Amino acid sequence: MTDERQSWRKAFEALGPHQLRLRLEHRRGEYDGEYGREAERWLLEQDAKAAAVERKRFQTLRCWTIVAGIAGMLAAVAAWIAAWPIIKGWLG
Repeated sequence: MTDERQSWRKAFEALGPHQLRLRLEHRRGEYDGEYGREAERWLLEQDAKAAAVERKRFQTLRCWTIVAGIAGMLAAVAAWIAAWPIIKGWLG
């Protein structure tokens, strides 16, 4: 990557994805040519990074939900086993 593109990307980073998108939409004339294509490429990379983080977050949450569900079922079975003598006494 050339020094010019690296400086463009630093400028994009300073603006942030949201602000850069707004500028691309409303000031399209300023972002034509290679500079605009680099801005769009950078935004696509940022979107891919954000999607990867969100996917990882979802997978972690799903894993903990499954673990909590299994732990809840095990606790229910243990409570049933512990209460069995009392239940048996009630049934007579």
